[in-house]
Amino acid sequence: MTGIEQACYAAGSQAKLADLLGCSQQNISSWLRRGYAPAERVVEIEQATGVPRALLVSPKLRELLSPPEAF
Repeated sequence: MTGIEQACYAAGSQAKLADLLGCSQQNISSWLRRGYAPAERVVEIEQATGVPRALLVSPKLRELLSPPEAF
């Protein structure tokens, strides 16, 4: 389950998450299709649902923020 899916589950539905964030259900649906939330919304989603921001961002961004593996 992706972070944005977890956030929808925690909120109760896409529509309820949208209400919590002050956006449309269509925004949430778009985020679900791509598998992550916009970086500028992750802190807000984390505060509203308790889903850690690290699970909500793009996997590419997550890779950039992760420390490199030790050789």
